Amino acid sequence: MEIPTVLVLVIAALVVVVVGVMVFAGSAAERHRSRALSAWAERRGWRYDRERPELVDRFHGAPFLERGSDARARHVLCAEWRGRRVVACEYGCTAAHLHGRDRTAPYVYTVVVVTLPEAVPLLQVEPVRGSPDTPSPPTGAHPWVSGQEEFDACFRVATVGDAFAGTVLAEGTRTWLLSRQGFAPFCFPFRFAGQYLLSWERGRLDTGRVQARADAVIDLLERIPTGVWEGTQDSVG
Repeated sequence: MEIPTVLVLVIAALVVVVVGVMVFAGSAAERHRSRALSAWAERRGWRYDRERPELVDRFHGAPFLERGSDARARHVLCAEWRGRRVVACEYGCTAAHLHGRDRTAPYVYTVVVVTLPEAVPLLQVEPVRGSPDTPSPPTGAHPWVSGQEEFDACFRVATVGDAFAGTVLAEGTRTWLLSRQGFAPFCFPFRFAGQYLLSWERGRLDTGRVQARADAVIDLLERIPTGVWEGTQDSVG
């Protein structure tokens, strides 16, 4: 049975209206969220930017995609915190679906970055359990084993510098990391790369966790022998 032209036009008009309402509602929600994040930052001495496109290509390795993707770095919070430059942002992208090679899906991650005193060799640490994502091994990195059975069973380590890995993941730090299992960011992957220490997890940026995550990453840095760091501190913010 042929559908009357008038009915087709009515249905099309309704679809346009529904889509318009959804877009408007989404935009309104984003504006409300931006205002809330800006107010949070102002109260705590942080700076808020709704979007910082230059951050998309600044970092490499999971969860960041190669240049030319549709990725965006939004809802960016930065501060000088405990003597360190800290940036937290919401990184959104479209990537291959975890369960289908020919499918894509939108992903959103919260990324926390702390500037290091100097550039360091790549070192990535990920928990064997607890993270919904299994990041790909960093390009050029090889597995590193501490020799401590409990730690090696709980964390997977890849690096390009065995000496650096051994210094950062000394016995005291390994024991501390084991005691922190289940607490962000150590139930999620983290990586030393160049002048940055990054921690990331799936999900939207949550102000209730940002400061705690920054504290945890800085706690880790403060356990590293000071002899590792030389030079002056740069900024990502």
